[in-house]
Amino acid sequence: MSTDTPTMEAGPEQLDELIAQRIEDATASLREQIADLEREVENLRDELAEERDARRKAEAKLADIDETVTNEYDARLSALEAKANGTRSMIAELQSRELEKSAHLAYENVEPNIMDELLDVDGEQVERITKDDGNHYARLPGEEVALNRGGRVAHSTADLLPIQRLARYDDEMLAGVTNRKPDELAAKAWRERDDPGRYNLWTSGSSGWRVYLKSSDLADWIRANEEGVSKSYAQELARRTLNAMTELSKHRLIETQKTRRADGLTYKENVVVLTEEADLPGEPSLGETDSPATDEVAG
Repeated sequence: MSTDTPTMEAGPEQLDELIAQRIEDATASLREQIADLEREVENLRDELAEERDARRKAEAKLADIDETVTNEYDARLSALEAKANGTRSMIAELQSRELEKSAHLAYENVEPNIMDELLDVDGEQVERITKDDGNHYARLPGEEVALNRGGRVAHSTADLLPIQRLARYDDEMLAGVTNRKPDELAAKAWRERDDPGRYNLWTSGSSGWRVYLKSSDLADWIRANEEGVSKSYAQELARRTLNAMTELSKHRLIETQKTRRADGLTYKENVVVLTEEADLPGEPSLGETDSPATDEVAG
């Protein structure tokens, strides 16, 4: 006896209905997901719009603050500059009158820009001197102080060599008072004399030479310190500068030649030499330690 149970098979119509129902259910689910995504996008757009609006407001507020701070800073700076200029003018007037009364003022208290622009004194020149107390003072040329402060004048401008006077100017003033580039370079090189050494511009000497300066070292120094100078032009400037140094030192510096060796060969090189016997106004001779220095006239 058979125990098989007959199976029910769906007909074509029932299968079509089942497929249609499943498609409808899937479509409804997709539409619901799309609706959710659209709502999320809309919320994001709203948030982005709010953030952009907040950023614009913050930027506008920051610009207002920046403008306010800038205006206040400019106003305060202008007020401070006006007050400082007024104070400098008053100081310059007082110093001018005191100098005309033969005062010797501490040189460090007479600012260079006041001296160059604001001092109103007879002859338009102020002399920098050194007294035997070792301190520097400003006075009208040749004026003796009524009060005996600082002792006698040890050196005045008339004692200085031209190269010494030029070397005491700053670079901007030096460029204005020299007409030739070699003279300007000579004064700048002279400043380096107090720091001789193996890797410096000047070299410590021996056998009667205090220090000496080689043409090759000077050319390298010129290229390092002067913008846009070629090697060949630096060598030419070095030659002319050595000549200028001897002239401006009134031949206290002497020009000679020194033997040097390079690449297995021996060369003669031009040098300027400051000998031990050279007399430099305002500077101690070899072995002296207490002679005061000479200074310049400004104006």
